[in-house]
Amino acid sequence: MLKKYIRLWSGLLNYNDIEMDARRFSTYLLAVSFASVGIITVALTSDPTLALAASVLAFGITHIVVYTYLMLGANSRAAKVEEVLPDFLSLVSSNIRSGLTPDKALIVSARDEFGPLTAAINKAGKHSITGMPLEQVIMGIGEHIKSNTLDKTIRLIVEGLHSGGDMAELLERTALDIRKFRSVRREINSIILNYVLFIVAAVTFGAPMLYGVSTFLVDIMLLIRSKIGSAGTSGMAALSGSVGIFKGKLLFTPEAVALFASSAIVITVFFGCMAVGVMSSGRRVDGLKYFPLLAAIALGILFGIRFALSSILGGMLAGSTG
Repeated sequence: MLKKYIRLWSGLLNYNDIEMDARRFSTYLLAVSFASVGIITVALTSDPTLALAASVLAFGITHIVVYTYLMLGANSRAAKVEEVLPDFLSLVSSNIRSGLTPDKALIVSARDEFGPLTAAINKAGKHSITGMPLEQVIMGIGEHIKSNTLDKTIRLIVEGLHSGGDMAELLERTALDIRKFRSVRREINSIILNYVLFIVAAVTFGAPMLYGVSTFLVDIMLLIRSKIGSAGTSGMAALSGSVGIFKGKLLFTPEAVALFASSAIVITVFFGCMAVGVMSSGRRVDGLKYFPLLAAIALGILFGIRFALSSILGGMLAGSTG
């Protein structure tokens, strides 16, 4: 179990090109997680059940935040590589046609504007100096980049080399295919843009407005119930037969209703962002970069509507029940 835990963070550090020992990183992460658990446990000693739930939540959130940050970084590097990959392949093909050997053409074509791809090529190119076969050098390019497009391109090039094909022609055709695929993906993204905007509007504006109005209505009903209860048992008994909310014992408070609405909105925005990520780039984690902003907007709308309704109707309700 511990080996899998360390292997997970090792892969993420590798894809982010972070030269840090995975065991040390895992130790630091566990230390921070247990420190947050200890702080929460000390702060909530009066309620052991709440302290246990909050500690588990803090431990999980710490790992989720770090994992999401590293995944977003890895996906960002992969997107940059996929953007410049056709130009790089075309440049390598031109250098091979000009008379350079394939391994030399790979190293010469690694320019600064290619960003993470250049760093990966330079690392793989160092092994070619030691006499490593060209196929293994090419395969090593994808070890530090989490990109399906790059992996498939590398496999295609290696298979072409094994079959004895013309590498320059193979690289040129691969670059052309990637450009065609990228143009098709852009057309698809423009088509699904309406659906993405609908999801964003629903989770950011629609849900908070509905929750804001409904929770305020619940607050009004709870206030009326408390007023009737304090007025006497005869009125309560007369009204309880027709309105269900006035029956039985009160088991929730306005604060609990507001907390439930806030939690539901945060969860809705979270999964909405993941849906946006899947629809826009095919990666669920990519949508989470919008989560902090959209969650803040949604919660602001929720409490803004509750405050507005309370300001407008609160005085009228107080006067009618007083």
